[in-house]
Amino acid sequence: MKRRSVIIGLGATAAGGGAIATGAFDTASAERDATVALADDASSLLSLTPLDDEFAFVDDAGELALVFDEVEGGGTGFGSGTVYEVDEVFQVSNQGTEDLGLFATVDDGAIGDAEFALTVDGEELGPDPTVELDVGEAVAVGVEVDAGDDPTDGEVSITLGIGDGPIEDPGDGPGDAPTEFVDQLVFDSTASLLAEDDGYLPSEAIAAAAEPTAQSVDADGNDDATSYPDDEPLPLMAVDQNLPVVAFGFPFAQDDGVTFGEYGNEEVLLNVLDEYADSETVLWDEGHGQFYDLASHSGFEGYAEENGYTVEATTDLESDLLGPASAIVITSPSESFSGSEIDALTDFIDAGGLVVLMDQSDFSNLDETDNLNALATGIDTQIRFNDNQVIDGENNAGSDFVPTTTDLDTENYPGLFADREGLGIDLDPSEEYEVEIVSVADGDTADVAFDETTEDTVRILGIDTPETGSTEERLQEYEGIDDAQALKDKGDEATTYAENQLEVGSTVTLSFDENEGLRGDFGRLLGFLELPNGDVYNAKAIEDGWARVYDSGLANHDAYWDLERAARDAGDGIWEISDVADTPPVGDEPVDELFVPFAASVATADGAIAGDRVPVESEGGDPLVGVDEANNVALVGGPLPAESFESDEDGPGTEPYGNYVFLANLIDSLAADGREGSVVIGGGHGQFAADYALSAEDAAYFQRYLEGFAVEFDGKNDFDDDLGRDLAEARAVIVTAPDDELGSDEVAAIEDFRDDGGAVILASAGAGADDAADARDNLDALAADLGSDLRTGDAVTDEENNLGGPENPTTTNFDTDFDLFGAYGDGDDGGDGGSSVDLAVDELVADPEGDQTEDEYVSFVNQGDETVDLDGYVVDDEVDNSYTFSGISVDPGATITLYTGTGDDTEDTVYWGRGSPVWNNGGDTVFVTGPDGNTVVEYGY
Repeated sequence: MKRRSVIIGLGATAAGGGAIATGAFDTASAERDATVALADDASSLLSLTPLDDEFAFVDDAGELALVFDEVEGGGTGFGSGTVYEVDEVFQVSNQGTEDLGLFATVDDGAIGDAEFALTVDGEELGPDPTVELDVGEAVAVGVEVDAGDDPTDGEVSITLGIGDGPIEDPGDGPGDAPTEFVDQLVFDSTASLLAEDDGYLPSEAIAAAAEPTAQSVDADGNDDATSYPDDEPLPLMAVDQNLPVVAFGFPFAQDDGVTFGEYGNEEVLLNVLDEYADSETVLWDEGHGQFYDLASHSGFEGYAEENGYTVEATTDLESDLLGPASAIVITSPSESFSGSEIDALTDFIDAGGLVVLMDQSDFSNLDETDNLNALATGIDTQIRFNDNQVIDGENNAGSDFVPTTTDLDTENYPGLFADREGLGIDLDPSEEYEVEIVSVADGDTADVAFDETTEDTVRILGIDTPETGSTEERLQEYEGIDDAQALKDKGDEATTYAENQLEVGSTVTLSFDENEGLRGDFGRLLGFLELPNGDVYNAKAIEDGWARVYDSGLANHDAYWDLERAARDAGDGIWEISDVADTPPVGDEPVDELFVPFAASVATADGAIAGDRVPVESEGGDPLVGVDEANNVALVGGPLPAESFESDEDGPGTEPYGNYVFLANLIDSLAADGREGSVVIGGGHGQFAADYALSAEDAAYFQRYLEGFAVEFDGKNDFDDDLGRDLAEARAVIVTAPDDELGSDEVAAIEDFRDDGGAVILASAGAGADDAADARDNLDALAADLGSDLRTGDAVTDEENNLGGPENPTTTNFDTDFDLFGAYGDGDDGGDGGSSVDLAVDELVADPEGDQTEDEYVSFVNQGDETVDLDGYVVDDEVDNSYTFSGISVDPGATITLYTGTGDDTEDTVYWGRGSPVWNNGGDTVFVTGPDGNTVVEYGY
């Protein structure tokens, strides 16, 4: 290790330092002082300050002086025959940019048998850098003098130094450095890193880079990405060379993007804390509108706490940084940092605190790169964040936008990439394991023990049981069930069923589905549990009616669907309260506007598509839907029923848009007259795991819409399989962009279905997502195999008319010659529609001229043809302030007004009875939910 020497001189000021002057050991000698100075080449590395004003002070020259004039009662200097120990005389601080080791050498051979030493914490400071001195850290240095029996006058030469490299543990030998490193890291939807002024980081700052096969793309289409020369790496992880700042291109250990234990992400992030954090408390910033909060990293949170850390969320970093924390994690902030917050972070860094910054890709323009770069500038780190997305078609975890890399700088950062012991369990997904049931959390989750010391949680694969306790459940996922409380009760019964099947203390066999990975959300194992009698619990829970099929890419999906179908038909278990035919229609209104997620235009194999085949265009005239009536095929420019846009799924809200109505009409327009049955969506070709495609699990709200007309919605993973929904019983097949090409047998099955009068809806991958290029090609190949000339065109964006970003254009540009825009229940093929609650916001006064509470109100109008009984309907805002109607009905065309304040209820006016306003002046959302849990009004302003 290199050493940069720093000289501390001890001696008479006039002597110029470097010695203990003549007479130092004579108690009758004159007062002695010592000047402590830094060599010129080290003045920027160390600072020296007095701690004990009896022995140390700063002199007129600005140097630290050590004074020993009263070390023994009444005398001066050091008396012979005595050992003097003076603790914490002065302080040495590392004001450099590296974590270093402090050492000292002492030459006291000219003072007889006297000995002189410097000490830290009572231990002699020797020639090896055994005292760790991190950036910003300080240690107290003491003095120990053994005057001996026969001291002589002379000089003592002392050198105080620090090493350029990391601290070396005094017990470590040459073979103790890390020899095993993590194999690979994954970066799910990541940006790359830059230096200031859109420059490139120096190689020594790049801890991890993308593989050479990766490339940088401008996924949001805003032309704001910085490009890289061919010979420049794409940095994904960087370490500031001047400050304790570490940066990643995406939320590095998030639950959804990183399968816990499968890659080295959790180990590396924990190594970062071990390397640069001095205390066990780590803050996680949630005060700036971050989507990736601490809860989204729960797997890592638990792992860190198992290793001695306390990870705490903070919404007040200015105050919390003054506490015991030595590190803070900041993910991409949707709200900027104030000047005082940046000052607090700067002070924190100056004191040696670690700041970890995490960006995300610009896909769908959901990144907050400007805010993160403003923070980076404020704290003066050399690292900046690119407004881009890194994709890799060869080295990835299943999709181009999830690149993996082995390009890790283990030479310069061995500690950061060291392989750790005890991360989860080293399991082989092709093997089986005998485990003991420790506890059952609910119908689909259990804790198991591999041995006396190793336990883990299993999320039982391929099934889903109703939530219990206070956890909210999505009714839309459970066919024909509208009663939230009844489903909650069934969830409790499902837990009891699981407890009876998975008896605590019993031994079961754990196995895995190699297509699903070892772990899922929250770091839980994804597995099958075989009971002692040979039954597989996963299948039995479905067969007995206590679980629904989870519509993922599970190999057993279609077989499990058959079990669920039988249980539903028999009304077993949770299906006792299911009745699809009794589900009321929701949101069935004429289509005034559509949005197209991740939109691509529609073209043909020969080029542009004829206008008379295009029922929907963007506001700019780009074709967004194309039809091929001769082949019963339509191509839609994006996955229209994507539930991620629903407000209940933390999306922007779909209430004004008629996507579900339009899609239902499109299906029936293409299917043969009189053809009925379910709508089937494919999910066995990577759709479940892709952001730009859908499986049935990703379209539960469309499922609930169809149920309002007694139409079922089913997932199917293999179209050529006799298992699962028989296509002969379906009216339509939906295929969203498949990562994997469909096999010839599956294509033939869809052709037979089409030839028999079934409709085929193809939904593009969204051409704006460059990582979906192969999926688009696979979709176009399927269109060609079906004899259709429809093809995916170019990306379509709209800066003015969009939902959540320009890549999701909204449009009212319809060709009404197509009979696709009326309410579905009004058509000949959609059923009679039943009775529907058609309630809407008539007027909202959120900022009244008078009293902000008493004069605030919202009124609702009944737009339907029947009287609506509002008893049990609940009005909510975005933060769950709620009011429940009681004993109120609204006639057709009439209104009911809800005042926030107090008053006496009448037939058309009711009062919330609050003492403060509800509706935010700057914007809010009004929700009205029926007793069945269905949202009947969603009004944003």
